[in-house]
Amino acid sequence: MIKIKGVIQFFKFAIVGIINTIINMSVLFILTEYFHIYYIISAIFAFIVAVTNSFILNKVWTFKESKGKAIKRYLKFFTVSIIAFLINVSILYSLTEFFNVYYLISQIIGISVSLWVNFLGNKLWTFKN
Repeated sequence: MIKIKGVIQFFKFAIVGIINTIINMSVLFILTEYFHIYYIISAIFAFIVAVTNSFILNKVWTFKESKGKAIKRYLKFFTVSIIAFLINVSILYSLTEFFNVYYLISQIIGISVSLWVNFLGNKLWTFKN
């Protein structure tokens, strides 16, 4: 039986994810299209901006975690996010380079796949009660 609290947390996490996807995609697009930075490098910068925003929103809203050491939690969050990012960038690179999928579409697919790793890692490790 799925607990209601877990379902609500997942939906909040998904909303935060949508916000961060918009941030990620915007930074990726601007750096790649306007500053002509290689899309993988742009994706790294986009990731750092989005993951920091994601940590703040998830800490305060999704998991309602106000106590504890923010730096320790951020390092755990960042570790989970790095794993999700590696999955994401692998999909981004593979689909773009080997299957000629437009890089923004590849990024959306990568984000969609890495969502579950990110949610479960943060729920079970970073913000574990």
